[in-house]
Amino acid sequence: MPPRTTSQLVQDGKLIEERPEVIVLVVDDTDTAEAARLRERVAQSVRASLLAVIESRWGSCGSADPAQWHAGDIRAVVARPSAPDAAALLTPLEIPALAWTTHTSNEEEVEAVMAGVNEALGRRLAGPGEEYRPLRTAKRALELVTGALAPVGEAEVALVRSLPQGRIARLLVASTRDDEGPGLVADDVPSQTALSMTLDTEVVGPFTTRDSTCHAIDEGSGRLAAWSRLVHAEPIAFRCDDQDTWDMLLHPGWADCGVTCLAHPLAVDDGGAAACKVMIDQADLERCDAARGRRDPGGQPTFVERLGEELRRCEVVQLAGADLESCRHSIDCPGCQSGFCATEVPELVPQWGCEPSEYPSPLRFIGGAIEGRRGWINITCSTEAGE
Repeated sequence: MPPRTTSQLVQDGKLIEERPEVIVLVVDDTDTAEAARLRERVAQSVRASLLAVIESRWGSCGSADPAQWHAGDIRAVVARPSAPDAAALLTPLEIPALAWTTHTSNEEEVEAVMAGVNEALGRRLAGPGEEYRPLRTAKRALELVTGALAPVGEAEVALVRSLPQGRIARLLVASTRDDEGPGLVADDVPSQTALSMTLDTEVVGPFTTRDSTCHAIDEGSGRLAAWSRLVHAEPIAFRCDDQDTWDMLLHPGWADCGVTCLAHPLAVDDGGAAACKVMIDQADLERCDAARGRRDPGGQPTFVERLGEELRRCEVVQLAGADLESCRHSIDCPGCQSGFCATEVPELVPQWGCEPSEYPSPLRFIGGAIEGRRGWINITCSTEAGE
């Protein structure tokens, strides 16, 4: 056997971060067949969006590892355009199923959310004589959930307090008819503060379209059309029958993070332990959570600064004993504590993403060991290279 030499591999970068999200739905609440069909289609769009999120969390920018967290926080707020302000919002506080906070991200969870969305969309329809003002409703709801508008009343105060820090918003306004508001359309445009915290704004309305596309070719001169131009939305005709258009309406998009490939294999001892140290610089300054496989380096609280922000440094524990054996050889890793190992599970170290001369990284992180917002990860390992 040729002699082996050891070199050091250092990887340092930001953890992949999925920010908490609030989806604001302002959907026609008219008691007509067309509006009912529109509400059904909006619900289908929400379902397609959440299923796409699952695909992303388990895909190349997430992990196909069933023993790793697939975490996220997405909430829906339904704002009813004919209701008075005090009765306009339905939120996770009234319908808990509207909040999807998870570590597992499975389709059964999505169906629970959809039950809440369908309930909220159909709970209160427009009453006789009520003014239909989706634009003002959208402005108030978006500014409220982004923190750009001070809450009024106990319900709004409770909603704002319940929302996660660092959240972003997405807004969908969908209508079969034009807005009936009396003032200037520009007065109903959300503030720049709210729009800057909004990932996208979608508008569906009574627009003219070609048979071959759902995108409007003539928005007309109505208030909804003027508003869509002011918020830079690409309007969609509500009579659209193309399912792909509805499925993509709230789609989160795609990302390809690729596979980590190494020039040399990691050094692993006879007991299966990798010669690696893994550090997480986390935003939580209070503690390194042992339940997530983290501890203070050397048993002492350690603080660092990155890009002007103070962070707490935590060491990720390498699994040992039966947990190490399971992490290395079982894809499910039943009963494993949080931490990391150098795995040999074939599904988790695919060769297809690397050149023939390279080695896929075998590092596997169990539970919530590397999940967290505004975090950085530093991995230092010894590798083996033949001479």
